[in-house]
Amino acid sequence: MAMTDKLPEESLLNTYKAADDYLDTFSIPIRGREDLLTADMRVLAERILMAEIGWVTALLSFRDKLAGLVGMKTTKALAQEQGADNIICKGEGDRIGFFKIYSVSEDEIILGENDWHQDFRVSVFRKRGGAARIYVSTCCKRHNLAGHAYLALILPLHKMIVKTQLARGTALQHWATQNAR
Repeated sequence: MAMTDKLPEESLLNTYKAADDYLDTFSIPIRGREDLLTADMRVLAERILMAEIGWVTALLSFRDKLAGLVGMKTTKALAQEQGADNIICKGEGDRIGFFKIYSVSEDEIILGENDWHQDFRVSVFRKRGGAARIYVSTCCKRHNLAGHAYLALILPLHKMIVKTQLARGTALQHWATQNAR
C-alpha cells in the first residue's frame, strides 16, 4: 500500500523545488521485486502514471472540460504531442501520456508541464537496497491566485489518485499482464 513519505535527498526534484512550492511524496516498498528494480524508468513511470483506473480517467475527462473553458492545457491535447513510439527511446521533450519528460536517469525520471496558472513536476524515484522503494513526488509552482485556487480544489483528489496509481502501477499482477504483451 502506498504511504505518505518524504522526498529522497538524492532526488533531482530537490533542485527544482523552491521554499514556497507545494510538494507531496508517496512511496511503496519494492523489496524483492526484481522486475521493478531493473525496469527502465520510462517504463516504470508509464506503468504508474498511466495505470488504467476508470474513475481517474473519468475525473481527468471532467477536468479537461473545465480546464479548456478557462484556457488551461488539457491532458487530451498534451497527450497528442507524443514523440518516439518506443517508450525506451523517449527522451527530454517527449511525453509519457500527457506528461512531458524533463530528465531521465537510471533511478529517476522527472516529468511535468508548465501552464499560465502553475508549473508542476513529478518525480518517479527508485531507491535500491534493503529498503527498496518507489517514490512519486509532485511539486507545484503556483504563479497566481488561479494556481493557488486550482491546487486547493484538486489536492484531495490528487493525493488519492497518486496513491492509487502508485499501488496499481507497481502491482505484481499488473506487471505480469503488461509484460505478456
